[in-house]
Amino acid sequence: MANAVGEEAQRKGEDGARRAKRWLDATTRVTKSWTNEDAVHASRLSFTWPHGGQPFSFDMGGLLKGEPFDGHFFMAEVKNYYAALDQGTLYDDWLAKCYVVRKQQPVLADHFMWITWAPFRIGDWPDLMTADIVRKALRGKANKKRVFNAEPDDDIDSVIDESLVAEVVDRLWLIVLSEKQERLVISAEHRSWITMRETQENG
Repeated sequence: MANAVGEEAQRKGEDGARRAKRWLDATTRVTKSWTNEDAVHASRLSFTWPHGGQPFSFDMGGLLKGEPFDGHFFMAEVKNYYAALDQGTLYDDWLAKCYVVRKQQPVLADHFMWITWAPFRIGDWPDLMTADIVRKALRGKANKKRVFNAEPDDDIDSVIDESLVAEVVDRLWLIVLSEKQERLVISAEHRSWITMRETQENG
């Protein structure tokens, strides 16, 4: 039974990543995108916690086009959820991952997107992309250990890199989709026209 539940969760996760990728591609602001199922590009989404050696990854990533984001890399976490559920806890973990990746691989970390089909922490929604929420995430017991090698009772405020926190905050995106919204995008026909025009102009 547990395996069946895990497999269903994995299928929902993979479906969410595909849908998020399709929607982002349809904005016409993405040059290239990939999910962690992509054999060629998955390594660009895989990282390791500084302490403990445990791996983690993002669900998808890609390259944006058009000003003011032309040439910027993005990485995204996708939650194909019908309700808030455990997103609050997972969001804190994700913020710590963003902090680590921005420090380890800044060239791949221009933007961090959290893409979901269900809002969460509604009472704190205006604060979910602030320095305070990033610091709070880093102070969590698990994140203290794997980011700073600190114990639960240790005060880590003095070792948090505030400039790095500010960089992470500037790069956060919080995107809430719906099934109807996924269809309210430019048509495949018009996208092909745009692509053809871009090819002509750049040729």
